[in-house]
Amino acid sequence: MKAIECQEEECATLLLEHGADPNVTDVNGNTALHYAVFCQNVSLAAKLLSYNANIEARNEDDLTPLLLGISERKQQMVEFLVKKEADIHAVDKMKRTALILAVNYECTDVVSLLLQRGVDVFSQDVFGRTAEEYAAISGFNM
Repeated sequence: MKAIECQEEECATLLLEHGADPNVTDVNGNTALHYAVFCQNVSLAAKLLSYNANIEARNEDDLTPLLLGISERKQQMVEFLVKKEADIHAVDKMKRTALILAVNYECTDVVSLLLQRGVDVFSQDVFGRTAEEYAAISGFNM
């Protein structure tokens, strides 16, 4: 995780080659892949996935790497994870979908990408609101 956080690709590769577990979690439940997402390092994310990092790992906030990428506005990483078949229907603790998060963070390109991938537009969070309702509330033009 520290190698990923510091974006030391050679070091991370060496550790992985010698058996480091890419799915170990920190005290907040984050994996090395969560760190790669946060740092928006697609190359390291790809390396971790090639060593069987769990693309659906959840941290203490129930954020998968994809949901974290959306909430941190890491568009390039989100696109990469979607191409790698990350679950676009995953929800966090508040039952917010990737689409709801993308709308809340006004990530227009991510909203478009998710809609093209057939994300469920009718999913509701714990408050019973859909992405469309959040868009209307915030004035975000979908």
